[in-house]
Amino acid sequence: MTMKVYCATNIGCVRTLNEDSYYMPVDGQKFMAVADGMGGHRAGNIASCIAVESIAKYVETSTITNTRMLLQHAISYANKQIFDAAQQDESCAGMGTTVVMAYVRPQRFTFANVGDSRLYLFNGESLKLITRDHSFVEELVRSGVITREQAETHPQRNILMRAVGTSPFIKADTGIVEWKDGDIIMLCSDGLHGSMNISLAEEILSSESNLLTACDRLTDAALAAGSSDNVTVVLVKNAGGIGA
Repeated sequence: MTMKVYCATNIGCVRTLNEDSYYMPVDGQKFMAVADGMGGHRAGNIASCIAVESIAKYVETSTITNTRMLLQHAISYANKQIFDAAQQDESCAGMGTTVVMAYVRPQRFTFANVGDSRLYLFNGESLKLITRDHSFVEELVRSGVITREQAETHPQRNILMRAVGTSPFIKADTGIVEWKDGDIIMLCSDGLHGSMNISLAEEILSSESNLLTACDRLTDAALAAGSSDNVTVVLVKNAGGIGA
């Protein structure tokens, strides 16, 4: 298939280190990923880097043809690399990272996620959240304790219930979603979606034909809205056609 992929990342207004990492497809590859690291010192940055590098290595060399299984195993492989690295270096103890990734084909894409980095699908009119956060406030919302609107400003909204690398084993959520020519996948860290105005994001994606400019505008909008975290966004457009 033919696709257009662009990315923007920003350290943000408050942070002194960008702990987000991302993977962009090269040489006909069909997958991309965003990871948001956490941990003391530089450990968050290390965890997210290990995650995207390990996932890329696994996907590129695997012979698994079932895409949901492929992404699940890739994240499990990354989990082991991060967990083992943390055991060997005291300064990295407890480090972990979120991961959201997609493997795209002409008529459908497979996604996988752990943590609160997200994947959205834009169909030309509306932006639909595809992934589900593995966070404390998401559990409160799902159990009916608080509303979705209350979750957006909840003081404990950054507490994760699941992360890559913090335990010996991890299970990612996976799924397959249909998409069509002209649709856009958006992968992002919580530095973007935590401050994102959905209506503004939809306006940017519908009016901006240059995806690189759209990435920059989305990032700028998050920072202008007060995001204090690192901000990373990857946009993937289904440009139709056939091919790798």
